[in-house]
Parts: sequence; structure tokens; C-alpha cells
Amino acid sequence: MKKSKLLKVVSINLVFIALSIVSVELLLRIKLHAKIDTTKPFLSFRSIGSALLNRGGEWDAHLNQSNVHRKPYPYLMFKGAPNHADHNSLGYRISDPVTINTFNIAFFGGSTGYGGNPAIINILTQKLNALKGDSQYSPLNFSVVSSNHNQHIHSLIENYTKYPLDIIIFYGGYNETLQTAFYDPRPGFPYNYRARNEMSPEEMLLSKHFALYKLKERYFENPPIKPFTSKWSKAIVDNYIQTIDTTRLLTKSLATGRCKTPFLFIYQPYQMSERFGVPNSFKHQVHQKLKSYAVSSIDGIDVSDLFRGDPKEYTDIVHLTQSGNAVVATKIFESSVFKDAIKSCRK
Repeated sequence: MKKSKLLKVVSINLVFIALSIVSVELLLRIKLHAKIDTTKPFLSFRSIGSALLNRGGEWDAHLNQSNVHRKPYPYLMFKGAPNHADHNSLGYRISDPVTINTFNIAFFGGSTGYGGNPAIINILTQKLNALKGDSQYSPLNFSVVSSNHNQHIHSLIENYTKYPLDIIIFYGGYNETLQTAFYDPRPGFPYNYRARNEMSPEEMLLSKHFALYKLKERYFENPPIKPFTSKWSKAIVDNYIQTIDTTRLLTKSLATGRCKTPFLFIYQPYQMSERFGVPNSFKHQVHQKLKSYAVSSIDGIDVSDLFRGDPKEYTDIVHLTQSGNAVVATKIFESSVFKDAIKSCRK
């Protein structure tokens, strides 16, 4: 074959390969990012157009360079932006000043603890104050969007000198389990830790702009521990229990001592449906074990099955409507574990 013909064949094949790659990339972008509704063709076309452009919006949200709800911060990885929205100077939804004139209930959670108007901890203290007819209880909401209980330990250690903490509550379950599976499979690691802290600039560029690279990450990379395997499930359960056990010990020294029960943990409601990519094995290998641990612990409260079979209070896999927050708060308020902790407080 003549050199010119060989060059022509190679060129045609290269063009064909390039067009094939571009076509697959565009189709993947539509599949992964477009929201198609046949009853609303105009909105579907807009969604498809946005997906084809793939401006990295989802990536930017995960990377979280800076926003009001999650701002980079040493040791804790991130917390709220100080003096924005209803945040205080430390970046938390706390109304200063907080003194020893009230019993102070510190609430550590992720977005489900942070969100709401009012948030779950505020509903709880409102109920307590209404019961007493005065303002004996103050809410300290240390929740940060996407944070997990390992980060909450760091937050507790950093903040206990800034406020008198009488009762410390850890509220979670989703960020410690399923969030880990979806964003960084290593138990206890912060949200999206690998993408933000371990990727090279070149990997970040590819992951941000190319759906094909995301496909490679999802199906062809070998993570140190694979989500939803028996090994992963055991590690998730062990990490959750160890974190709670550690916090239980810490609070004996870090709380004021005015309450004989200074620590409670609450296993929250979230959806475990295959619709969200959660296999049935998760319920048996993770959920049931954490639920049993909460039920059998003298300082644990289980509300995980509060909306089982009735998902109308969910806005997604874990977040609740405001009425859903109120139902959760009421369930906690009425639990004997919570009542006994409140009764253990003495000025």
C-alpha cells in the first residue's frame, strides 16, 4: 500500500474514532444529567442543552470551593460561612450570646440537622420551653451540610471551650453510611474527600468536564474498599459504633456536668430503596445493625423507620419537608431516653 493511501486510511479511521468518542460522550452527558419530561418538551430541550454543555455544575457543588453552607475550614474540612444567613461569627446557626443561665443542648448533624425553619433542635427546645413555661433551654446547632460524625468529634473538641455544653446530641446515619458509598467509600472520610484532596489537577479537569471519565471512575477504578460489599458494610458499622463510643467518653469530660446524661445519639430516617441505588443487602448488613445498636444503647434514640412505607415527607433520599422535621422532633421529644436526659439536668 502506498504511503499516501495508508495515511488516508489512518486519517479516516482517526476521524471515525474521534466522532465515535464525541458521540458517546454527548449521549452519556444526556443520560447522566438531562431531565427529560415528554409532557414538557421545551423544558426537556433546555435540560438536554444544559447537559450537552456540561458546565461542571454538579462537580463544582461537590468540590465546594466556597459557599454559605459549606466553607473550607482547617481540621473540620468545612463549616458554614461566618456572619452569613443566620450564622454567627463561627459559622453556625447559633444565636449568641449563650450563657450558663440556660441548659444548652448542642446538636451535631449534617444538612438534615442544619436545615429547616426552624431546625430540628430548635423545635425540640421550643417544646421544652413551652412545657416549662419559660426559656430554660437554648439550642446550639453545630450542624454543617454534608458533615459526618467523625467530623462532629473534631467540631465538639474545637467548640466545647467556646460554649457551656450541657447535653450533646449526634444526629445522623445517612452521611455515615450511604453518603460514604456515593462520594468516598472509605468509612469516616469527609464528603468527597478524594476529589477535593487527592486528585491531581489533570484528574480534576477530566472528572469535571468528561462523562466518559466519570464512567471510568465508576466502573473501572478499584477503590481501596468497594461500597456495599460485606467488607465495606462491616467497616461502616464498626466506624459508626466506634465514633459513638468515643464521643460518649469525650462528653463525660467536655460537657459541663450539669446533666448526668450528657450525650445522646439519634439514628435518623433515610430511604434505602433500589431506586436510589441502594441494594437490599444494605438493610441487613448495615441498617439493621445500626438500628439495633441505637435501640439497645441507653443513650440511643432510633427514628430511622419513622416514614417507612410513607415517603411523602422526603424531598430526596434523606432530606425532609418542614412537617417531616416536626414529626422527627416530636418523636425525639416523646422518647423516654430524651426525657430521662432532660430530667438528669440540675443547675
